[in-house]
Amino acid sequence: MLNSNYLIINRRAGKFTEMKIAGKTAVFLGENGRPVDYGVIALDSTVYTALFCDEVRNVTLVTDRAGVRNVVTILWYTDEGYLDGLSRLRSALPIHFSVQNTRINRYAEAIAEKLELGVRLRVTDAADETDMVKCPECGMLNPAGSEYCLDCGAEIERI
Repeated sequence: MLNSNYLIINRRAGKFTEMKIAGKTAVFLGENGRPVDYGVIALDSTVYTALFCDEVRNVTLVTDRAGVRNVVTILWYTDEGYLDGLSRLRSALPIHFSVQNTRINRYAEAIAEKLELGVRLRVTDAADETDMVKCPECGMLNPAGSEYCLDCGAEIERI
């Protein structure tokens, strides 16, 4: 269980005590009241997607700034901090926030990998697994009716 708030950028973690929104920027402050390393995040058109998971109190942003892709994950220690932070991020970012399950970090990294390859994706909200079909090649869950796997591209047999 967490004992602090964490800001994780490309798997590099740092603790923060407070998040401030200044215009279109999120600033993550440490115990000394100064921004933590890499703790200033632009909240503009470079944010490609925003994902959140209430169960683990985190928000993950995938950014795409002039070919530099980052996966930014913000983890809050308390429910109150999470709800406040999520609300303030939603107010500052003009994009849809998609609800995801507990595999959110791996999902965000997969999005960043696809962007690196030049593939543009559309991110949608998590779906009920009963409405999904498993890929016979990689096991990825895909929306019912999909002809090809959204992860590996394998053909999905129609039932």
